[in-house]
Amino acid sequence: MTRRVASVLCALSLVAVAGACGGGNGDGGDDADCGGDPVNEPLAGAPEVAVVGDNFQFDPDELTVAAGDFNVSLTSEDQFHDFAIDCVPGVVEASSGETEVGGFTIDDPGEFTFYCTVPGHRSAGMEGTLTVE
Repeated sequence: MTRRVASVLCALSLVAVAGACGGGNGDGGDDADCGGDPVNEPLAGAPEVAVVGDNFQFDPDELTVAAGDFNVSLTSEDQFHDFAIDCVPGVVEASSGETEVGGFTIDDPGEFTFYCTVPGHRSAGMEGTLTVE
């Protein structure tokens, strides 16, 4: 009986590890993130990248920033959208016709997936690649 319990516990541990967030590989699944969704405030003095959300896509869908602090200026053209980055806390939210700015901090270089967390938007193609240099 003890051997069976140990096998079940081991299998459950593997499932938990496989489902946990990885570092920046962007493979979080549809509309998945790594925690709560606090709305990020702009970071004073940080460089800014502009992104437009429209028709279930981001323009541009490839961004490059320097490691450290940066702001995202999100303009929503058609409906409520937000901007989140896999395994990075927070979001920037914008309603139709609005532009909102929020800050992020990523200290380690790598590639990350950014996406809209509104249900169904990511699976419709609303995601892109963020390169941190």
